[in-house]
Amino acid sequence: MTTAPASLWIDPSFGASGDMFLGALADLVATTTSTPISSIIDTLRVDLGSLEIDGYSLVQSSVIRNGIRASRVEVELSDTGASSNRTWSQIDAMLCRSNLPDRVISGARATFLRLGEVEADQHGVELDEVHFHEVGAIDALVDIVGSWLLFDRLDVDEVVVGPVGLGHGTVEAAHGTLPLPAPATAALLLGLAVRSLDTQSETCTPTGAALLTQFANRIGALPTGTLTALARGAGGRNPSTHPNVLSLMLLQGAGRLQGAGRLQGAGRRLETAALLSTNIDDATPEVLANTVALLLEAGADDAWQVPIVMKKGRAGVDLRVLCSPSLVPTLTKLVFEQTGTLGLRHSEVNKHVLPRNHVEVIVRGYPVSIKVGPHGAKPEHDDLVHISGETGVPIRMLSDEAETERRIGNEHDPATPSAPIHE
Repeated sequence: MTTAPASLWIDPSFGASGDMFLGALADLVATTTSTPISSIIDTLRVDLGSLEIDGYSLVQSSVIRNGIRASRVEVELSDTGASSNRTWSQIDAMLCRSNLPDRVISGARATFLRLGEVEADQHGVELDEVHFHEVGAIDALVDIVGSWLLFDRLDVDEVVVGPVGLGHGTVEAAHGTLPLPAPATAALLLGLAVRSLDTQSETCTPTGAALLTQFANRIGALPTGTLTALARGAGGRNPSTHPNVLSLMLLQGAGRLQGAGRLQGAGRRLETAALLSTNIDDATPEVLANTVALLLEAGADDAWQVPIVMKKGRAGVDLRVLCSPSLVPTLTKLVFEQTGTLGLRHSEVNKHVLPRNHVEVIVRGYPVSIKVGPHGAKPEHDDLVHISGETGVPIRMLSDEAETERRIGNEHDPATPSAPIHE
């Protein structure tokens, strides 16, 4: 039985911050799992222990913000934690050597990378010259990693972000007095919808903005579906002008998003991948082509051949495989067996991954799957080959027809990209 898709709508109408995300996600996990929120926080403390940091404590409470109840999860720093700061590379290394779930590591790395890139650009320095004192190194680690740990416990197919409420005025930072929204926050929110709040205060922090963009698949209004759970996370202040909360709504069976728009570059993940390579000059093209096909069938993210000239002028190929680190033993064995090579290189690389999904259209009476990303779309080649064999129509024409059908089917959905994906 197929489960109806679930959408998470994030409503930052009154702003967003790291502690507001922690409170809202902890509340939502507690609701969806029927678990006391105190137990959720206890588990979170244990999981965060993988980071090998100290100098902080997590305190959860139920609070009222302008008449609305919300969950508050506060990161309280000791004197040691308050003085701690780290560079991007130090934080990245810390995440990579942790035993956190892969999706948590990937999401946290991408979030910190985006924060670092923006801060570096705003201050005119190199990425690793940025120290995360602006958001507090331990605050940022706990807020960001904790949010990804909680999000990892939700069964969500899509995340939609509504307009972000922004205050005005000034804020005191490590670099002096800054305008609101802070320059880093404004840069992070490029591509999201925003709205003005009648308050002279910082409603959205850089950490909150970075989490919004990394969680989001789309921007838009509340999706249509059955509302199954809701939660609110509170910020530290309780202003009279607005409820200082971040709201989450979980919807089941949500269809196309009403009024959704594409979020350029949203949801980018930073993953660690393995790169395998070997030089071969004594295998036939047929053997190499079959090896590439077998590698892809076995789960490789990609496999390809690069023509090279080897010693004594012999023509050869550099066979390369990109895969998850967990597949290295399996795919290494396959390469040795299929090619007869006597050596293979193995290195780890960073892999930037954008969100994608698949849609299906009908071309000449046959189904065609189309991969859709934030910046383009591409029909499945094998589907086109099958239809071409059945109809005699050239693959190039079928590809154009598939793209036309996709555009017609999505003419009321601006979230779908119009440019083709080139691979």
